[in-house]
Amino acid sequence: NEITNQLSRLNGKGWTDAAISDELGVSPITVFRWKKGMRTPDNFRSVLHMLDTLGTGKEFQRKEGELISLVGVTTWHTF
Repeated sequence: NEITNQLSRLNGKGWTDAAISDELGVSPITVFRWKKGMRTPDNFRSVLHMLDTLGTGKEFQRKEGELISLVGVTTWHTF
């Protein structure tokens, strides 16, 4: 899928999964699951756009305190 391809491309440019997850505001395990095709974000196009932006070296346009919504991204917690 396109997200898997973008993540592989970013990894090839030296981006780690941890760095990508930090920029997107998700957990590293979420990026890992996307890369392995285990999960797909509900807001596929938004995530794809953000990954494209990372690949160009541009910064996301965020206002102070603004969160980039990744609603529907599944995160798992172990208790």
